[in-house]
Amino acid sequence: MIILENIKLEIPEETGRDFLTKLMGGRLNPQIEKLLADKSEICIDNIEPKAIYSNYEIEKVTGDCVYFKSGNIFTGPNISKILTGSEVSTIFITTLGSKTDKIIKDTGDSGDMLSTIIMDAITTELLGILGNHVGEIIKKENIREKGWGSTCTYSPGQYKWTIEEQKEIFSMVDGNKIGVELNKSYLMVPFKSISGVYGFGSIDRIDKTRVACDLCPRENCIGRR
Repeated sequence: MIILENIKLEIPEETGRDFLTKLMGGRLNPQIEKLLADKSEICIDNIEPKAIYSNYEIEKVTGDCVYFKSGNIFTGPNISKILTGSEVSTIFITTLGSKTDKIIKDTGDSGDMLSTIIMDAITTELLGILGNHVGEIIKKENIREKGWGSTCTYSPGQYKWTIEEQKEIFSMVDGNKIGVELNKSYLMVPFKSISGVYGFGSIDRIDKTRVACDLCPRENCIGRR
């Protein structure tokens, strides 16, 4: 099991703008532009990026079930599609840390809902930047065999993989080691956290789905890639 702490991220200057523009349905007015600049600094200063991940050998994929040699099982038509043809899966959890949740909650409790929305948009993009950064590390470590490749990442709660599968993820990777736990609704705390999987195996056999969004019919989703 690998733990990454004090992760240094390359953060673009206008982080949050794309997501916020989609959220607002068009161009940003001067008030929002100023808030975006002000709140970006606060959000970036309060992140504590961490990640934990571990590799598991896949025994077989049958129907909607992925069976691991460890005895763990994933269930769902899309996760079984993603991992068909893979020999190994990396299970991961990433987080921006509890300070991010606190500053957003404190801003919301103050009644400043516009700033809360803007900070949520900024930290959502920061979480994506963290995910991409950790994903590149995971792929570099696991594409170690000549002719091997990686699947896209897939997470519980995405289309046709139920949020209850978080319980299986957390039985395979100890989120508590980076300060992440599940609540009774199987949501992660801190909320600005992501769990998921990658598959690895022969490039000729692994699934070629570009991104998870390609399996989802919600074409108007603001997070669609």
